[in-house]
Amino acid sequence: MPTLNVKENGTQQWSFEQITPSRNLVWYPCLSKYSCAMLDVALDYSKPNGTRAAIPLIKISAQINSSSSAYQGMILVNPGGPGESGVDFILREGYSDLQSVIGTNFDIVSFDPRGMGRSIPLANCSASSTSPLRRRAYGISGPTLPAAFWDETLASYKTFGQQCEAAIGGPDGAGQHMSTPVVATDMLSIVDAFTATERGKSVMDSSLLNYWGFSYGTFLGQTFASMYPNRVGRFAIDGVADPEDYITGADVSDIIVADAAVVSFFEYCYLAGPIACPFYIGSSAQDIHTRFANIFAQLNASHAISQNWANATLITQALALIKFTLKVDIYTPITYFPAMAQQLVGFESAIQNLTIEGIMAASTLGVPMAGVPGTVAPLDEWTIGVVCSERPSVFNQNTTDFESHLAELEGQSFILGEFFNFVKAPCAGWPIRATWRYAGPFGGSTKNPILFVSNTVDPATPLVNSQRWSPRFEGSRVLTIEAVGHMSLAAKNTCANEKIGKFFQTGELPERGTVCKVEKGPFGVVLQSLSDFTGTTPSGLTNGTAYSSAASVKNIANGLLGIGILIAGIS
Repeated sequence: MPTLNVKENGTQQWSFEQITPSRNLVWYPCLSKYSCAMLDVALDYSKPNGTRAAIPLIKISAQINSSSSAYQGMILVNPGGPGESGVDFILREGYSDLQSVIGTNFDIVSFDPRGMGRSIPLANCSASSTSPLRRRAYGISGPTLPAAFWDETLASYKTFGQQCEAAIGGPDGAGQHMSTPVVATDMLSIVDAFTATERGKSVMDSSLLNYWGFSYGTFLGQTFASMYPNRVGRFAIDGVADPEDYITGADVSDIIVADAAVVSFFEYCYLAGPIACPFYIGSSAQDIHTRFANIFAQLNASHAISQNWANATLITQALALIKFTLKVDIYTPITYFPAMAQQLVGFESAIQNLTIEGIMAASTLGVPMAGVPGTVAPLDEWTIGVVCSERPSVFNQNTTDFESHLAELEGQSFILGEFFNFVKAPCAGWPIRATWRYAGPFGGSTKNPILFVSNTVDPATPLVNSQRWSPRFEGSRVLTIEAVGHMSLAAKNTCANEKIGKFFQTGELPERGTVCKVEKGPFGVVLQSLSDFTGTTPSGLTNGTAYSSAASVKNIANGLLGIGILIAGIS
């Protein structure tokens, strides 16, 4: 393996602020066990001699005496969002979830996309801000957020958008340059810079992008593969977004099985028993479902407003915060279903003497609150700046314009329908337009075939997206994981991890039609099958068709408290 550069071999620990951006890829020791760099690129790729920008990168270096095999080069990873920091992704999950699958013979690299994290220029307009397909066949229902909520929310977004236009909307600000094709081209710049290094020159095909993208990172990946098909290396997209649905702003292909993930909680809780799952009740999963529904029956915000109840606003806030909390839980069930059981018990108690402080306290039950050193708190504008700059047609829409869209999303999912309207709603007030927008065509013949990865019960990016879009990319394959949760990282499925790892190590795709069967899930329970939850049976519940083996809520959305800004990203 080629040696690291002189600076990277040093003992001084560097911060990103101390690193001078360079057009060469120069790594510095940072954050104890990582290497960091700041890559100098054009702010606007159509003006290569104009204003410059800097991309922060972080690396887990390949091990010199790797047990995997000889040095294989660099893999770039993107966590999704949009709005997620790639640097923070590596700090949180680089060793535990990425290197453990990829192997130790790759440099694993991620970056903060344009406008985000430690990038230059930064999209930051919050400092001065004062704002804050119908498939509901799973038996999950309850009250929705009232029209007044959306009126106030859109008004807040309009104010926020005006403030951001003034702060970051100019030609040298971040706002016009955060779009997906810009970030895709940044990835090309990173690969080109790597190719010029000693390590890049030591491996074959270093000019090809090896990539593992998650959630929105799959839209980024499909954009890259469509724009630069001859630069595609070992390329996996995981938790697959529908690119046409995203770029048009339709947003109707994401949450069609979200409530099935909620239904799976009732079954897992029932089989885990009352000691492991404190929300357990009765003698069936249906009894747990009924207990769940009773929580929401007490939070009918629309009725409270129509009756002029004094606590109508409080009920609205509580309903929104509970739904947001459950969104986080169903994304990562193995980690968060045990916490969800505690939270639901807490919500029951808090509703009896309703205060927003009580609901917020219940939202944090069972959740590890310790942060990861070196990470940064995300800003709303990081997500909005990407999504909305690419969707100009939504600007200036009002609550009436959103009614049919919201109704469709609420029909798809009681839990996530309104949350996913928050993906689109900010765009009604966002005046900043991307200088570069890629709207397709998506697909084609790539240098190497792409691996699509999907869980069968993914609440945010359903399997059907992979099934639809894999045929558009010649030679690609779909790896199906029988699991609940968003992306393979949530599944923790040994079969899937082995196949993904083999793909990165050898380039060999799984056999066509490969399905990794269900493995140990939340509470240590192994279900016999997950097909009941996505089939035609309304409830998807049984009385025990499985056996049990032995065995930070993301910055709670303060915007909800003022019925203001709520953006936690698509992923």
